[in-house]
Amino acid sequence: MTRWIIVAGLAVLNGMLALGVYQRFEPKAHAQIGVGARADIASVAGPANGATIIYLLDVNSGKLVALRLDLANSRIERVAQRNVAQDLAQVRQ
Repeated sequence: MTRWIIVAGLAVLNGMLALGVYQRFEPKAHAQIGVGARADIASVAGPANGATIIYLLDVNSGKLVALRLDLANSRIERVAQRNVAQDLAQVRQ
């Protein structure tokens, strides 16, 4: 009987430890959008020449924005902006 109590106690402690680690390393995201706005954004990131490039695509409007995240200088720069919806309209013609 005491063997099962020890096993159950260890299982509970293991679960609590896993929950604590999950809460500790879970990144928190805080963002705001306007009233009535619906933000559907797809993002892709990757390294490029010592900086990280982040591509953000607003699915509703079709705007694609490329941002350069320079960690060495603590800066975020807009590299380029494109309207993908207009490009798709030209391809369909």
